[in-house]
Amino acid sequence: MQNPYLTLTGPSRAIVVVDPVWFEVALKVKGATESEDKELSYHVDPYYISGSMNSYVFNRVRTSRLSTMELTLGDMVHSVEATISVKVVGGEWPQGFRGVFTATTASIDDEKIVLLGFGDDKLPVAADGSIQLSRSVVSVEDDGQLRVSVMARHLVDRSVRRASGVLAAKTSSRSYAKLEVFSCKMEVTVAWSLLPYWPHYRDMPCPSI
Repeated sequence: MQNPYLTLTGPSRAIVVVDPVWFEVALKVKGATESEDKELSYHVDPYYISGSMNSYVFNRVRTSRLSTMELTLGDMVHSVEATISVKVVGGEWPQGFRGVFTATTASIDDEKIVLLGFGDDKLPVAADGSIQLSRSVVSVEDDGQLRVSVMARHLVDRSVRRASGVLAAKTSSRSYAKLEVFSCKMEVTVAWSLLPYWPHYRDMPCPSI
């Protein structure tokens, strides 16, 4: 298996944890018709606030009769919502290069959130230059930083070109950054929004699950 990771689209809004949050995963093997689809994996997992005052990432492994699945979750404390958009403002995406756009936070910089990945050299761009991201919303600590990055890899010689922009989190308004891959110039816009926060939940014990 070359890439075991499933590409998630969305969410359209940040997920706010009010105990518990339930994650449901239903994977099926596609048949000729929907009625012929076969179940591969089905799990329902509750998540309770741990009480930690720091953001963190953890993994859960779940095994069913036909498959084993690893679910990776991140709990971002005191966070704001960042809605990301990227627009081509000059030049064109280089021919012969695949690409991936990612977002990371300063506190958990080893976990990349994929905003868009495309395996050929065709960047999905609307008529106005807006790049059609498969995911556009992430959570960032209100005193943290967001890094938006792009990596271009040549389809033949595997050479790589990277660019990134770092934006300080805000509770409102917008932030901007520039990305450039060869002649392709892109503008990143991040719209910031407040999220509700209930500090007493952080002081509650976490139920065993």
